[in-house]
Amino acid sequence: MKFFYLWVFSLAVPFHSGNASEAASDISSKAEAPAPALLANNTEDLSPDFPYNINSLAREQGIKHDLKYDGCNGFIRAGYIQTNVKHADKEQAYGSGSELGCGFSWGRFFKFHSSAFAVINPSFNGSDNDAIQGDFFNAYKNSYITLGEAVMTLSYDRFEAHIGPQRINTPHMDQDDLRLLPNIFEAYLIDYHVSDEFYIGSGFVRTAKGWENNGNAEDFVGIGDAFGGDSSQAWLVWGKYQRGKLNASAWYYSIKDVQQIFFADIVYQNKFKGLFAYELGGQFDLGRSTGNESAGFVEANTLGVFASVSAYGLTFTTAFNKNFGKSAAVNSVGGGPFFTSMEDLTLDAVDSGSKAQSLLLNLEYQTYFVQGLTIGVAAGDFQAEKAEDFHAQEFDTYLRYQFQQMLSVDIMYAYIKDLKSSVNAEQVRVILNYQF
Repeated sequence: MKFFYLWVFSLAVPFHSGNASEAASDISSKAEAPAPALLANNTEDLSPDFPYNINSLAREQGIKHDLKYDGCNGFIRAGYIQTNVKHADKEQAYGSGSELGCGFSWGRFFKFHSSAFAVINPSFNGSDNDAIQGDFFNAYKNSYITLGEAVMTLSYDRFEAHIGPQRINTPHMDQDDLRLLPNIFEAYLIDYHVSDEFYIGSGFVRTAKGWENNGNAEDFVGIGDAFGGDSSQAWLVWGKYQRGKLNASAWYYSIKDVQQIFFADIVYQNKFKGLFAYELGGQFDLGRSTGNESAGFVEANTLGVFASVSAYGLTFTTAFNKNFGKSAAVNSVGGGPFFTSMEDLTLDAVDSGSKAQSLLLNLEYQTYFVQGLTIGVAAGDFQAEKAEDFHAQEFDTYLRYQFQQMLSVDIMYAYIKDLKSSVNAEQVRVILNYQF
């Protein structure tokens, strides 16, 4: 009976109608910060925010402010994922996920938005848990219903507070919407808009829920636990500046008994005589273990640079990250901020990560003939200071089609080659998303 209710909830979503607005496809939009909260329209886009880790500059945009506060909205997704490691059993799974949310507002000062999530593990996946790829489901690879967002927004003059479980996108804590459901954070945040170009903020994050919370996806766990340690206290302070062609941000995290993190980045965008557009970026990431170091010793200093050029719908990007610390690069709850992150491999996951480095090459095409269609290929090389300790390469092919703000299709194929052990792996991921 429980499965029946889950299935009804999942299927009910498509029968609602939805409003759509045309999605921008210009390459420069990837690095732009969102409009300040006080100016944001309340048309929440529930398509997967970051369908790939590649070219994910927008992940550093800040707190998500575009919730729908009047009426109801949501999404339904269907997905397939397969992971195949050489000399090991293949794991695969089909699944569906849904969100149904409603909100209301009281004048300019008070808004509230709440939603529920549901995930369905269909019976045709079988009963052999060892053969089911678990990223879609809870820790027991079962279906579940759980709280999504329950966020209250209080506004006064240039101040805005966001209180409760919510989506956020910051360099080291983000929704990482690569599966059936995004990550959700129990957070208490306030920001102040100094001007249209500059805002600052601070806040507290207690817990995290989602497929990357280092525990059970349906439950909130302490934010320190999600980072691999043990605590439920994290303080954030940030500042963001955007004016004209320049976009910069700085972030500080203090996660009790786990680590302190400082992150800063800067991105410059311009066009050359109307012939092509280009972007140049740099980033710095610093991590230090604190308290009882429940997640282990951390002393990382990571630099990153990237450059991209775009013309006639084609965009070529190259990026490089290097860790100069005494430990692996700083980890994240989500996809992380590094320019070289890919579908599977990220700099912080490099074994023997002290002085690790990574290189990314990416070619992407946004076709003029089919609006909303993006195809791309990427190659990455990840290695420790001594290649014999860790050296792996990843090759990705991906496709994304988005029809207005209503329907999206994401297909990703990743091939990971371990040059040290000759153990190769493949991953296929397909996500269909409809929002109303």
